[in-house]
Amino acid sequence: MLAHPDLGFVDDGVDFLEDATYGACRARFGIARGMPRQAYTSAVFQDLENEKVWTRDWICIGTTPEIADAGDLLPYTVGQHGIHVQRLDSGGLIGRFNKAQHGGCRSIPAQCMTGRKTRCSYTSCGHSRDRGVITGSPSGEMTPQMGQYLGGDPERLLRVAIVTSGPFIFANVDPTLGRKVLAPNLEAELDGDAERVEGQWQDHHANWKLAGAALVDAARSPHHGGGAVNHISAEWHFPNLVLIKTRSAVLAIVLQPTGFDQALWRLSFFRAAHASDAAYDGARERLLGLLERAAAKAVSDQARAQAPTIHDVTEQSRAAWKFNQELLQRINARHVSYWNAPLTSARAGL
Repeated sequence: MLAHPDLGFVDDGVDFLEDATYGACRARFGIARGMPRQAYTSAVFQDLENEKVWTRDWICIGTTPEIADAGDLLPYTVGQHGIHVQRLDSGGLIGRFNKAQHGGCRSIPAQCMTGRKTRCSYTSCGHSRDRGVITGSPSGEMTPQMGQYLGGDPERLLRVAIVTSGPFIFANVDPTLGRKVLAPNLEAELDGDAERVEGQWQDHHANWKLAGAALVDAARSPHHGGGAVNHISAEWHFPNLVLIKTRSAVLAIVLQPTGFDQALWRLSFFRAAHASDAAYDGARERLLGLLERAAAKAVSDQARAQAPTIHDVTEQSRAAWKFNQELLQRINARHVSYWNAPLTSARAGL
């Protein structure tokens, strides 16, 4: 396995930085091939995504209502980088890298280099599974749970760029960011008076890219209860935010890879200001039905991708095809600095 950019990203004889690997994927929809099966089954491709996407783009990590009060802290693992965003006493947000990128380990244990996030008592690790929001202490003191993320002096932690758009929080961990990557603009996607009513997490055995395509396709298909005829629309905002909208409710899904073949779906249900209880409840049930069908499709697609007899086929999903074009732009991009290892110094590479 070769995972350093200077050496390449190669798995089972496939060079993921070779332009010819994706030649047929760039054709117009209807004749374009899908991504190579290794894009959904290889830990090396996951490392490539960490270098080309998660450490470069604005990544949706949650919503502002989740950390509404001073001191509230939202952890999120961006690729192999453990970060958090916290609500300040002033009402603003601050993003930081966690105290211990490797959970305090002297070196990365073998079980943390398998391409899957592991459950670990050191919850701040960039290779571990995230936990939910940590609420701020009423007294303003640091709790032991927060200490795992903040350490003794949070001011010394490396900062993370944070922006909000509508109710969504985006993070960018690239220390050379400058102004070269435009921040997302989703102000018009949700009614400003829409209320986040609830949230939940779902774990599914499917690559995050297959999950995104399945969600959009299910929401746009009238055969599955979606589409314009049912007043349901869907958009996939690169790379990891899917919005499914009805007249009375909006479902936001933040996709987070927890393995090359596993993804966490972080769900937020928003209720339109004008919606009655009955209208919202009905919309919620339809959205849950769409989620169930999308999950089944994503899991089935993952099983097909892992079948050794399956070869590249024509891409059947317009949502996946559109996403693939964005992904291929990132893969082809050349960068002066690389961040495939967790960042530990504010002056790294500068």
